[in-house]
Amino acid sequence: MSAAEKRFLKIHFSSVKSHLTELFDFVNAQDIYDEKLVKAHFSDSLISKNLKVYKVQLTELILRSQVAYHAKRTIRSQIRILLEEVDILISQFLVPVAMARLHKAIAICKENNETALLVVALQHQLMLERYISQQKVNKPSEGDGKLLNEALQSLILETELIQLVRLMDTSSISENGKEKSTVIAALNKISNRDALRASNNANAFYLARLEALTTEDFHDRISRQEQIIERFQTNQYRFINQQYLYLEMLSDLMDSYVTVTNEPKVEEMIGLIGKLFEEEHYHAKFLYLPAYIEAKHNFYHGITKHRLSSFRAISGLDSELEIEIDNTFALRFHFFEILSNMTAGNSEKIKGLLSALQSLTKPNHYPENVLLDLIEVIDHYDCDNIRTVNYLLSSFQRKLKRGKTFTPFTIATYDFIKKIVKNPEEKGTIAKQFLAEIVEFNNDEVQKLWLQFYLTDWLNCLIYDIKFSELANKKSKRKRTNIKEQISTDIFFD
Repeated sequence: MSAAEKRFLKIHFSSVKSHLTELFDFVNAQDIYDEKLVKAHFSDSLISKNLKVYKVQLTELILRSQVAYHAKRTIRSQIRILLEEVDILISQFLVPVAMARLHKAIAICKENNETALLVVALQHQLMLERYISQQKVNKPSEGDGKLLNEALQSLILETELIQLVRLMDTSSISENGKEKSTVIAALNKISNRDALRASNNANAFYLARLEALTTEDFHDRISRQEQIIERFQTNQYRFINQQYLYLEMLSDLMDSYVTVTNEPKVEEMIGLIGKLFEEEHYHAKFLYLPAYIEAKHNFYHGITKHRLSSFRAISGLDSELEIEIDNTFALRFHFFEILSNMTAGNSEKIKGLLSALQSLTKPNHYPENVLLDLIEVIDHYDCDNIRTVNYLLSSFQRKLKRGKTFTPFTIATYDFIKKIVKNPEEKGTIAKQFLAEIVEFNNDEVQKLWLQFYLTDWLNCLIYDIKFSELANKKSKRKRTNIKEQISTDIFFD
């Protein structure tokens, strides 16, 4: 909450001293919420005994205050308030005044592409016109049924496009082409795409974004994405949540630049996104997507310092903050944090973050937790802690004997590590053979993660007999041209 929002709450919703205002004042004074400290402070009060109840009540109070504070500050608030006023005026039989307010709401909806609320307003209009016609014998209904039907069709299309965007998100997460094919087939069924793309509403944006993401030629994709960014920057789009979709679009473009390894453009995007987080009131969690993309870029090129994560407090980097792992991009970011530190030889940082993530992913993130266990073995192997490696291998074998199930790739990887520990002089040959076998593990969730986080780099290190902890330095000395390719042999020679 901003200082003005807090002041509004104090003046209008908590001017009388109460348990809720006391709780708000104490929590507001904390830099980071500490429930133990709250309970200790109110140990002699009902607040400590019923803290859960008071927290719910305080949340409700804050939300009511926020609604009142932001009333008429946003387009949506203006429209909703007008529609509520229409309902009140109708109940008071003030039909002409209600109709005037309704026409104002409809005009604002049309001007700002608020399709969902336009549907509601037009439904009100049809109902009200019918009510008027019932009072006057020769007056037919004048409600704009055609406009309502158009708005409904637009809303249906928007719903379909959002679902397709979610499918593309899934495709990106799983790196599976099946979802992408479904999206392409659905887009091909949409008529009047040129006219739709040229409009300024949410549908125009979603369509253009999907067409760009499903384009195989990356130069064409980048060109399309740059055109969308230009439309945002020149205020050609008008729809709700523009600032967050603009950030997603910048992230899309940065990811494309990362894929073709256009480092100057990646730097440009990092600077632009960083500036947005300096100037705008984005929540820190929105930074995880671009920060993950930057971390992927940095790991590929051997860059050890992440810039975007410094613009807001990202959990896991700040020891005072709880590590976020339920956010998909946060979890990916943390993986690249571990791997970047491994390739730079920062052993202490690895141990702390690895341990924390293993405990957090164990309940609900099975493939990620298994990969973290494998990364732990790799880290000990690279640090020559062979005794610990053997202990972890034995622990895995005990789990197998007790009947715990693992993916075929997981079992094969542990067997591979067992082989190179037993035959260190042949590790290069064994690693080369395992590298060739990896592609055979189709639809294996752990294998997908292994490839996603470029752990084939470690196998290449074994083949060329260098430490994984030396890789960041070696990568930073080479200009790499395609992030989709495996490490070329020249990276291992100065």
